[in-house]
Amino acid sequence: MQQIIKKRVFDMKKGIMIIGHGSRYNYNKWVMEEQKKRLEGKGFRNVYIGFNETTYPLVEDVLEDMVKDGIDHVVAIPFFIACGLHIMRDIPEKLGMPHGANKASVKKKGKNIFIELW
Repeated sequence: MQQIIKKRVFDMKKGIMIIGHGSRYNYNKWVMEEQKKRLEGKGFRNVYIGFNETTYPLVEDVLEDMVKDGIDHVVAIPFFIACGLHIMRDIPEKLGMPHGANKASVKKKGKNIFIELW
């Protein structure tokens, strides 16, 4: 059984969602785009940017785009200065995760995807 689970995890198509707070100011989006470039420069593929509020694209929309692109394992990385209410409550809720979970299997557009919140 453990081998089946390991095989399933390795067969999953992973994607990274960097999550920013969002702002009326454009430099906030620029900072996130720079983080995306850094990850891609280190060889990571399927890197997406989402925002909690104010700036687009929003977390919920990016998650749907990732599912459309065939991603079934999302590593969500909040890029915030401090760990506060958004990271503890709002972002997991927007990702469809149960309260208090940092890993969860959720159903999106009829497809099961695995999400890790780092």
